[in-house]
Formats: sequence, structure tokens, C-alpha cells
Amino acid sequence: MSTIVVHTETEEQEKAVKAALKSLHVSFEDEVDETEYINSSPAMIARIEQAEKDIAAGKIVKVDIDSLWK
Repeated sequence: MSTIVVHTETEEQEKAVKAALKSLHVSFEDEVDETEYINSSPAMIARIEQAEKDIAAGKIVKVDIDSLWK
């Protein structure tokens, strides 16, 4: 048995590939891109946007790496 990695560019391509694999009775695993997963959550988008605003406003905490594990 071998592994083939397919990178689709559109949802239409993804559906077509899955349909073809199913019609050939080929088992496959569906993995979600981490960035895509994060971007699909409105709550995470809001947290990221708030963090960017905080950074722009200077609301940050600098951590000295040398004393981090002391």
C-alpha cells in the first residue's frame, strides 16, 4: 500500500477528488489545515484581532528569556 498526498486548490476540486476515491472504494483520511481551522472560528479571529490591537497600543509584556525558567 502507498500513500498519496493531494493538494487541492478549491473546494470543488476537493469534492471531486473525494467522490472519485469513494467511487473506487479507496480509503482516505481528511486532514484540516491548522490555519484554515483557526480561521474558521469567529471566536479565534476576534482574539487574534484583539491581540493585534493590543500590540499596536503597546499593551504587551516583555519577558526576559534568561529569567524565564528561574
